[in-house]
Amino acid sequence: MEYLKELISSFSRLELIVLACITLFLISIIVFLALTIFSRRRKNRRERIAKMFIKHIEKTLFMVAFDGLTFNDLKQRPVFQKKWKKKLYRDQFLKELIKLRRVYDGEIGKKLQEFYRASGLLKLSYEKLRSSKWYMKCEGIQELSEMEIKKAAPIIQEQTKSSNDTLKMVALIEVIHLKGIKGLNLLKDYDEPLNDWIQLNLLDSIKESEDQEEIPDFGYLLEANNDSLIVFGMRLITFFRQRQHLETIENLMGSPSRKIRMQADISFEKLSI
Repeated sequence: MEYLKELISSFSRLELIVLACITLFLISIIVFLALTIFSRRRKNRRERIAKMFIKHIEKTLFMVAFDGLTFNDLKQRPVFQKKWKKKLYRDQFLKELIKLRRVYDGEIGKKLQEFYRASGLLKLSYEKLRSSKWYMKCEGIQELSEMEIKKAAPIIQEQTKSSNDTLKMVALIEVIHLKGIKGLNLLKDYDEPLNDWIQLNLLDSIKESEDQEEIPDFGYLLEANNDSLIVFGMRLITFFRQRQHLETIENLMGSPSRKIRMQADISFEKLSI
């Protein structure tokens, strides 16, 4: 102890400060490495467990889809009961269920939707919507939409004003999926910017929509105070051939906005054919 005191006293104040900084730096590196190793081990462990679960989940989903087993039937099975209590199992089950739903429509699709509701997996999707992480919200939105939970549309619509472009785009696309093209009515009071990436994805989604009846008149978008909405409005008008707006589009060719002028030129030319 005395030797240590003598050793410390032999250093100047500046040397002690430098030594302390080096020590703190080394401790920080050790802590960082320890946390990284712990995080990776935990992730690897979760992945190993998930892989172990997948075989049982696939077998169970096969029985639900093709043998008509319900959630109540499965609850009577001790093995399923035991696994279902684990959150990791339920999370993985939800992922596999959504994958299968994307493949099957018709009667099988309805069975999967019913299982989703009866099992409480629906709640997991709603929980994701309440997450502070944008990508978790996207997952929840896509799950609810895939399972045709139409009553979720108003909650999903709240995310269409997100500052995160990906979340905004996913929310807009899934509102249209759940409500049909009429869902675009939300743009009447929309004041958020829609970049070209979002617009192109929305247009693709609209083109793939089975709901092509009772197309609304998109002329109201040409009167928006939002330049990006005016551009998107012209794109929709062009796609649905709403030629009654040719005169308004011609006037927009003199807009001070370069983007509006360019789209007005394109739309006017296509609608004039």
